[in-house]
Amino acid sequence: MEIHERRRRWLTLDALGFAAHWAWIWCVFWSNRFYDEGAALESLVLSPVSMLEPLWVLSLFSNVVAIAALLLVARVRNPLSELRSLPVEGAVLTALGTLCASLVPDLVRPEAASTVYLMGAVLTGVGSATVVVLWGERLAECGPRYLVRCFVAAIFLGAAAYGLLAVLPPMASQVAVAALPVVSMGIYLDQTRRRPRLPQQYLNVRVRARIPVPLVLVALFFGFSFGLMKGLMAPVGPSWIAVRDALNIVAIVAAAGAFYVTSVVYRMDFDHLTYQVALPLVAAGFLFLPLREPLSVVGTAVYQFGYQYFYLVLWAIWAVLAAREKLPAAWVCAWGLLAIQIGQLAGSLAADLGLGFLVGDGALAMLSAAVIFATLIVSLFVFSGRSASTGWGSVRPMEEEARAAEGRTLEDACDALSRRSRLTVRETDVFCLLARGRNRAFICKELVIGDETVKSHVKAIYRKLNVHSQQELINLVEEERAEG
Repeated sequence: MEIHERRRRWLTLDALGFAAHWAWIWCVFWSNRFYDEGAALESLVLSPVSMLEPLWVLSLFSNVVAIAALLLVARVRNPLSELRSLPVEGAVLTALGTLCASLVPDLVRPEAASTVYLMGAVLTGVGSATVVVLWGERLAECGPRYLVRCFVAAIFLGAAAYGLLAVLPPMASQVAVAALPVVSMGIYLDQTRRRPRLPQQYLNVRVRARIPVPLVLVALFFGFSFGLMKGLMAPVGPSWIAVRDALNIVAIVAAAGAFYVTSVVYRMDFDHLTYQVALPLVAAGFLFLPLREPLSVVGTAVYQFGYQYFYLVLWAIWAVLAAREKLPAAWVCAWGLLAIQIGQLAGSLAADLGLGFLVGDGALAMLSAAVIFATLIVSLFVFSGRSASTGWGSVRPMEEEARAAEGRTLEDACDALSRRSRLTVRETDVFCLLARGRNRAFICKELVIGDETVKSHVKAIYRKLNVHSQQELINLVEEERAEG
């Protein structure tokens, strides 16, 4: 059917665009080709014994500030996709920042290299924040089922791109990585331009809902645990860096595949996805904390598997929350992303500053036990209490839209299609009557408008819905009603 063909086409293009973003993240923050450029700045960023890459810390801080700004904008200006300059700004800033953090420092005078590098780190943080929030809004608006499929496909495609970029010569690889944000936002803009602009009544709806505190707290905790892991276990000897980076990508891909199997095949709900898979793996990763290489490298990969798995869970929850509460998707996603990034920044700094106090394997073992205990407490009190009260714990992401379709009326389906196709108020009125099988004469009398006006509205409706007859329109509405 036409609706299925369009969704498959959109899914393929969205997955390619989102994959370019993920490949960029892995190449910049999980590739040794971008580590050495900032080594001379480490004493300026944290401390003389800092083990964190300056690019990571500075970019992450800028990312937090930028997401917070976008959150404020999304509260009164939504959807963000209507701000057509945002994708261009995100692509340009991220690409320029990538070049400044990699190639440019080697091409300028030594005394200017530090300034260029610092500027690049800030630009990557601001630009990538825009990119990820825009993609979050796009995928969450399409529902949890579409989001999961697109996210998983993007992870696999991004891993393939990462593998290809890894075998390129260093300079060619860095230039190609800088081009990835442009590719990502280029696809995003192309997808956006294929859709008509939203009618005025759907624009800039002021958000009056309360902050989704349970999800923010959970995202903050997992972000903090990721920061601790990166600060304590990511630093390894030079001979193990390439192995660690490769294992991390393998773990991320495996987590995406596992999430798809457990949510699609086994139809697990959010509570089971979290309790039975994500939390045990996160805790297991910290068990390797006191151990030496290569076991510590394996521990990083185990943790990465659990973290990435739960990261997918969080994105699916955001889509469910936005749909159920009728909230702007950008606002919901920005809250979750902001909490994760703040947690990562705080965890990274805490781990790096605490390294001087953790002397010996005994101290690391105590810290490992403390983190595992904290994970248990969060699972018992935050998840079990909050998820029951908010209702998302029992949700099966791949069945959410089917659940929503149960008992769905014709009016609901028409409203969803009119929003998605961005019909005007009067076009929506005509569309609903066409969906009921009414002819032009009836519509003229019902809406008190002329026949030529009705013909003009029908022509616009057919064009926006990509149908050619009233029967195709009715079929489209029936499919929408059945699928939810």
